[in-house]
Amino acid sequence: MEELRKRGCRVAGVVADSVAENAALARDADLHFPILSDPELRAIDAYRLRHAGGGPDGADIAHSASVLIDRDGVVRWTYVTQNFRVRPTPDDVLHAVDALPAS
Repeated sequence: MEELRKRGCRVAGVVADSVAENAALARDADLHFPILSDPELRAIDAYRLRHAGGGPDGADIAHSASVLIDRDGVVRWTYVTQNFRVRPTPDDVLHAVDALPAS
């Protein structure tokens, strides 16, 4: 996280869960970035990340994804997985950030 901050990046999570569930997650996991609620899946759909039927009781949720968006709102890099336990490595993310055009 510190390396991302040094590069001027901001981190946020976006999930379909409620504000209360996200607050509990952030507290319990000691997260130091915001977890945003998208229960109507608007942002999730905007980035084409809906996992239809992937949640509890067949609810729609977001695919596990990491998305790098530049200052102009352009998606520059995306890592999507079917397994929420699989994430890009920190080095993968830093390499993607470092590959962005200078602004």
